[in-house]
Amino acid sequence: MSIRRYKSIEDGSEFPIERDVTSLVGKNESGKSAALQALYKSYPVEPHVAFDAGLDYPTTKSRERKAGGKIPVTILSYELDAVDVLAVEAELGEGALMSHSIAVTTGYNYKASAWGLKIDETAVVNHLRKTLELAPSEQSRVDAAKSVSELTVALRAVEAPISTVQDTIDKIAEWPDSDPLLAAINILVKLRPKFVYFDDYDSMPGKVSIPDLVSKRNASTLERSEQAVVSLLSAAGAELEDFLEPESHEHLIRDSENASNAISDEVFQYWSQNKNLAVKITLIAATTDNSGTSQGPWLQIRVENQRHHVTVPFDERSRGFVWFFSFLAYFSSLEEKSEQPLILLLDEPGINLHASAQADLLRFIDERLAPKHQVIFSTHSPFMIDPHAINRVRTVIDRDNEGTKISDDVFYADSETAFPLHAAMGVELAQTLFVAPDTLVVEGPSDLMYLEVLSQKLESLGRGALDSRWAMAPIGGVAKLPAFVSLLGANRLNIAVLADSSMADRDAIERLERAGKLSDAGIVLISDIVGRPEADVEDIFDVSFYLKLVNGSYSEQLGENTIKVSDLPKGDRVTQRIGEVFKARGINRGKLNHFKPAKYLLEKPSRYKIPAATLDRAESLIKIINSHLPS
Repeated sequence: MSIRRYKSIEDGSEFPIERDVTSLVGKNESGKSAALQALYKSYPVEPHVAFDAGLDYPTTKSRERKAGGKIPVTILSYELDAVDVLAVEAELGEGALMSHSIAVTTGYNYKASAWGLKIDETAVVNHLRKTLELAPSEQSRVDAAKSVSELTVALRAVEAPISTVQDTIDKIAEWPDSDPLLAAINILVKLRPKFVYFDDYDSMPGKVSIPDLVSKRNASTLERSEQAVVSLLSAAGAELEDFLEPESHEHLIRDSENASNAISDEVFQYWSQNKNLAVKITLIAATTDNSGTSQGPWLQIRVENQRHHVTVPFDERSRGFVWFFSFLAYFSSLEEKSEQPLILLLDEPGINLHASAQADLLRFIDERLAPKHQVIFSTHSPFMIDPHAINRVRTVIDRDNEGTKISDDVFYADSETAFPLHAAMGVELAQTLFVAPDTLVVEGPSDLMYLEVLSQKLESLGRGALDSRWAMAPIGGVAKLPAFVSLLGANRLNIAVLADSSMADRDAIERLERAGKLSDAGIVLISDIVGRPEADVEDIFDVSFYLKLVNGSYSEQLGENTIKVSDLPKGDRVTQRIGEVFKARGINRGKLNHFKPAKYLLEKPSRYKIPAATLDRAESLIKIINSHLPS
């Protein structure tokens, strides 16, 4: 496919798409969303969506736009399958299509897409003649026809035509302009896959006005987020009118329960992060404002935590859960009702999901979506890249004076664009423990991310970086050390362990050493680098720098009330000190998620300049780690 002249995409790029799943990998503002939106507007599943030259055309090419005329944006090449070919041949005859590969062009000032399709008109004419049995003189005129128009003239000249003659004339007349090419296009238009676009902003609201939804639905002006609510009810066999005019209060309760149960059963087949949740739909009675205008009734979606016996509004749950739930509701209804294939365009689908939840999402894409639909998604997360399927990756880069470029060549990328690929391969190496002769065990994914970022920065400065022989394995805590070390040691691998230095961790490691559970593993403690009894990997960073990561990753919750160094209580471990501020302010239920600042730095390592003192500590740490490699 080819995309050009759309937002940051100027001259554009030509790149292939996989038959199942394709991932667009690039840093923020590289043009990933622009590429997906351009595809979506080429043939959208929703009405009233089209290219808008005033809003979509690259500002660097404004003179071109003012010249007017058709300007192509997307040229999409399709390979027709057996169903497509048979549908055309049933109408036009065997061999009517000269090629099973076609291209469709769409862009600005196009009333309809332009189809690159060729028809063998001789094959069409032969097909139309098959049912005709005429007198010899009339048959010879019909047999002499070389085109559909000549055949039509010959058939109209037949004296006392039999029914098959008139049927053939009528059939040709049904084609647009009596043209077999347009007839073939009409058939393929109905079989061409439509694009479905979904991003983080399309998540369902927690509370909606039912009369407002009914009005927008009838006018076909529902937003995707609102359509997801309607789809939820539809999946449960309920309609908006059931809540607007219930047969009785008891019927209303039963409709609400049915919708809630059906929705919960569907979504929690795929959401494995917390199985103690249930979705509840409730109705809030209509009210009247000061002007006498009726408001509502309102449909409210709440999520019940069955473990803690409490419910919260749907849109107050984690954004990852809200996105997953909303997409599944929206897409399931589309899939059921669509008469055409669908191609799914998911814009940063895992952006608000934890690493393990991103793995769940990848499995959902592979197991639930890809067997039926092509999927194209954008990401900058290493956990959304399958290291066993690097062929799926297309790199997206915004180059100076060139605009966005998309390529299937993973080497066609700068260091920041390629970083998620490197990290994904690093995670894979860490998980493939039996083929890594030198394994560095770390406590969690955030440790791995920080080491990768700091090592790459040091390497770019010509300083001591992490030796490439190390494969990092995040294990999730000191408690798992014995099992991991025993497993690795049984395979005669060289092992080093990077451990946080809380008093609990230090005591646990000393007990494991006394018990002989750590074998010959080399132990590297963060406290030895930062010079304090207690320390986490985050303490390698200058406090002010790490606060920038925290403030950036929690910008929505913090708003303008960012955390300053002076706000922190005294203590050794910066994460513990920030956690106290979170608890005092009621941020994120009083807990700092260590993964979020690491993910924030990973998304764009060059966002902030890493202080020299931080790099010095990182270099010292890496030197000690590398010392555990065999000479």
